[in-house]
Amino acid sequence: MTSLRLPAVLRGSFLGVLPFLLAFLLGTSHALAADSWSLSDGEGHRLSAKVFEQPFSEYPSGLRIRLNAVDGKTALDHSQQLVFSDSIGQEWSLPNRSEEIVPKGDSSIPSGSAQFDLDALMPRPSEALPLHLVVPTVEGVLSFDLTPQQAKELHAMGSVRMRNDQS
Repeated sequence: MTSLRLPAVLRGSFLGVLPFLLAFLLGTSHALAADSWSLSDGEGHRLSAKVFEQPFSEYPSGLRIRLNAVDGKTALDHSQQLVFSDSIGQEWSLPNRSEEIVPKGDSSIPSGSAQFDLDALMPRPSEALPLHLVVPTVEGVLSFDLTPQQAKELHAMGSVRMRNDQS
């Protein structure tokens, strides 16, 4: 009899906590659940972009954006900054954090990947203005226009992050 009651107690406890767990996950998932985007410049260059919270304790915490070349041929620059700009001339330079892609002390950063500090995108761009992205490569720069939805997501990350910092 005791073994039958224990699972029922556990199930009841889990069902009681489930709404709070779902509310937490839904409230923070927008900025921290690894939003992924596809970027295309119209000239055949394609990148995937992923936004996430830096998970490794040996590096500074914060939001990162990682870019990966889809074609396997594009080599991203691991020393230059990523630049966002809007249609009214405001510009944001994000520090390159490509060294965080690999364990500390490992110098073999994949050439088709680069990572940048998204916390430097302050104040967050307006969700109402078009955003342009300039990506450094070893052969120059690639330019991408973000979709309105991507601009909205970048704008919203600031408010979700501030709400989480206040908790």
